[in-house]
Amino acid sequence: MISRRIFLAGTLSALPAMAKQKLSISMGLQIYSFRREAQKDLPGTLAMIRKFGFNEVEVSALYGHSAAEFRRLLDNNGLKATSMMAQYDKLKKEINSVADDAHTLGVEYVVVSTVPHTRKKLDLEDVQRAAENLNRFGENLAASRLHCCYHIHGIEFEKSEDGTLFNTLAKNTNRQFANFEMDIFWVVYAYQDPVKLLHRYPGRFPLMHVKDIRKGTVLGGSPGDVLEEDSVPLGKGIVDIPATLRAAKETGVRHYYIEDEAVDADKQIPASLRYLNSLRV
Repeated sequence: MISRRIFLAGTLSALPAMAKQKLSISMGLQIYSFRREAQKDLPGTLAMIRKFGFNEVEVSALYGHSAAEFRRLLDNNGLKATSMMAQYDKLKKEINSVADDAHTLGVEYVVVSTVPHTRKKLDLEDVQRAAENLNRFGENLAASRLHCCYHIHGIEFEKSEDGTLFNTLAKNTNRQFANFEMDIFWVVYAYQDPVKLLHRYPGRFPLMHVKDIRKGTVLGGSPGDVLEEDSVPLGKGIVDIPATLRAAKETGVRHYYIEDEAVDADKQIPASLRYLNSLRV
C-alpha cells in the first residue's frame, strides 16, 4: 500500500500548488514518476496523483492490470489518459493488441519508448530501420484514429550527413504518421537546445516530458549513466523551463507531462508545481 508519508505529501503539499494555477499550459503527469508505488498499489497511486491536482496522465505501463481494469481505476479517480507508452517489439508483432489497449484506455497517442540499437547510441542503420518501422506503425495506428510518436532519449544526436541522426530520423518519417515526444531532460543532456529543436521542427513534437537536470550533472553520456537523483524539481536545474514552454506553445505541443525520475518524486513534484505556478507562459 502507499505509505502514509507519500499519501500526506500528496494530499497536503500539492493541492495548494495547483489551486490557483497561473500557467496557461495544462500540465499532466507521466505515471512512471511513481513507478515503484504503482507496482505495489496502483489504485492508491492514481488516487495520490489526483490529489496532487492532476487531471491528465501518460500511461507508462499497466502494472499487472488489464487495460479495462486500468481504465476503470483512471475513471474512478477522475483522471484521463491521453498517451501511452508501447514497446517497439510489441508494435512489430502485436500492433492490433496495442491499438485495442489504446482505445480501451481512451488515449490519442501511442509512444514508442525506444528503438533497438546495438551500441549505447544509435547509428545510421538503426535510424533508417526505425524510420521505416515508425512509418508503418503510424500508418497502421492512424487507420484506427491513433497517433504514433517516438520518445527522444538523447541518443539520437550523433552526427550524420543531415547534421544529426535525429535530423535523419525526422527527414525519413512521414509527419502524417510518425512524430515525436520531446523529453527536455534528454535533449539538454545531449548538448541540444530544446527551443531551437522545437522551432526547427514545428508541429513534429505534439508531446513533451517536462523535467529538469541537476546542476553539475555530467552531460553527453548514455542514459544509463544518469542517476535518479539527477532529476530535480523544475526550476532547480539547468534546463531553461520558461523559454522551452514558450517555444512549445508557439510550435504546436499539445500535451505536457511532468516526469520526475527521482526516488523522492513525491516531495519534488509539489516543488515543481509551485515553480510552474509562478510562471506566466
